[in-house]
Amino acid sequence: MKKIEITRKRIIFLCLFLTFFVIGTVLIFIIPIGVKGTYNQTVQTSDGVTISFNVFEPNTDGLNKKAIILGHGVMSNKEMMKGYAIEFAAAGFVAVPFDFRGHGQSTGDHRSGSLLNDIQAIISYLGSRPDIDSSNLGYLGYSMGGVGIGVVNESTNFKCFIGAGTRLPKNLRKGNSSSPLNILMILGRYDEIITPDDLKDGLSNYTGIPATDLDVNKLYGGFQDGNASMIYLDDLSNHVLGIWDPDFIREARDFIASTFPDVRPVDENFVTNTRLFILSLQLFGGFGFFVLIIDPLSKLILKSREEEFFKLDLDDNSAINIGGKIIATSLILGLPGIIIFVPILLILFLAIAGFISALLFGQAFAILMLLWRIGKKRNVGLKEIIEKPFKTSRNNILRQFLLGFILAVILTIIIYVSGGLNYLGMIPSLVKIPWVLLFLFINFIIFMIYGLLFHGIFQNKFEKVIKPLVKTSLAIFGFLFLYWFTFLFIFSLIMRSFFYFGNFIPFAIPLFLINGFLSTLIYQKSGNIIAGALVNTLFFTLLICTISPYQSGLGFILGFFH
Repeated sequence: MKKIEITRKRIIFLCLFLTFFVIGTVLIFIIPIGVKGTYNQTVQTSDGVTISFNVFEPNTDGLNKKAIILGHGVMSNKEMMKGYAIEFAAAGFVAVPFDFRGHGQSTGDHRSGSLLNDIQAIISYLGSRPDIDSSNLGYLGYSMGGVGIGVVNESTNFKCFIGAGTRLPKNLRKGNSSSPLNILMILGRYDEIITPDDLKDGLSNYTGIPATDLDVNKLYGGFQDGNASMIYLDDLSNHVLGIWDPDFIREARDFIASTFPDVRPVDENFVTNTRLFILSLQLFGGFGFFVLIIDPLSKLILKSREEEFFKLDLDDNSAINIGGKIIATSLILGLPGIIIFVPILLILFLAIAGFISALLFGQAFAILMLLWRIGKKRNVGLKEIIEKPFKTSRNNILRQFLLGFILAVILTIIIYVSGGLNYLGMIPSLVKIPWVLLFLFINFIIFMIYGLLFHGIFQNKFEKVIKPLVKTSLAIFGFLFLYWFTFLFIFSLIMRSFFYFGNFIPFAIPLFLINGFLSTLIYQKSGNIIAGALVNTLFFTLLICTISPYQSGLGFILGFFH
């Protein structure tokens, strides 16, 4: 047994990265100083659904506080609205982002009941607080969250409506000085669903100005008259990025402040960019710590490197030739693999997560077919190839799973307390847990299949040093992203909508980079693909199950035909 040694240099860097992570974690929860956050509160709707919400508000006492309700979009959650909520709280408001039914940590089915009931439940919560002025409310709806215009239109307690990446109906009540309704519509120029002309039609009805005479980024009416309205068009954003776009958030904060000029801010500064810097510091420290801890943990848990290093000596081609085969096979056989997964998708109750797994399985199926062809030339069966990572001692297999589990938990905690709690959301509701367990099993199989080819064959075409490690990681990212990009693009063309393309591509880039780099590094340190597959499976599954509405796969597919 080799003695486990951790160099002084590694210890110093481990402490340094951990310090960066801890400092970033503390700062991201206390900035701005004058704002306090209350997490994971719940309230019941009139039809029995439990709605989860957070509250961000000035850390001061007082009465008659103005409140802003924030409704997210589909494949989104309250954590994604935190940037807006923090700015509103810094401006002096009580901001309440919540999870619509079937989303995030709320219960219920996305397609059952009324989303307006969810908003009414939040209104009831605000009404139960004696320090809230329930006759002076605002509402911000992102994408699907724009459904809240129905509540705003019916209640004069709402003095403003902000829609980000959502539509503006034509039958709006007109605001005036005694009963204000100020309207701000925010849109990215590259939004995949809505155009400025779509918004101009609704704004024309509200202002009485012909749509052809309306301009973007121009204020109509006035705040003193209670009928201020504007379409803000951001030149660089699309639909999904609008949920974090600093320009979107800044415009929304300024509009809210102008609607309620008597509200005093607790922080005059715009803190979104500062929080993004803190997130970068947090992730830098967290990922640096994680990367450095892999080697000592591998040596500690695996004990001995006398076990056979898993690899598949089945192909004599160069890395370039293997890479070409991976790309060609993925693009040709990906669709049959997706079709094979469809019956499974139909019975799943986290449809978006099922859709994502179906796309990934398409490439995994193609990889299996490629492995079968490669093995056939060497008279090695596909079953033997699949069993190869487990053809070692029982003790080593258990240690590989233990290593993977520990690393997976560490990485998931790092991602959760940084991006998860502040930008994405990674904890699904209790009603989703049985399905989460199923997706953990499905995705582990998919990532194991990836590992057989990506690491068992492709990575072993390179020497085990830093530069080839980077090359392997980037190549794996390329294999995954090219396949993902191609099939999402084809799917969008068929459906005549680039909604899923625009929503999934921004997520795919960081996820596939993490997948490629970590699985490559962990394979090099552990000598097997099991630990790396576990690491990628846990955080990836939690993320896609959290953003996936609680909805049947059958209902999801039928929705494309309505």
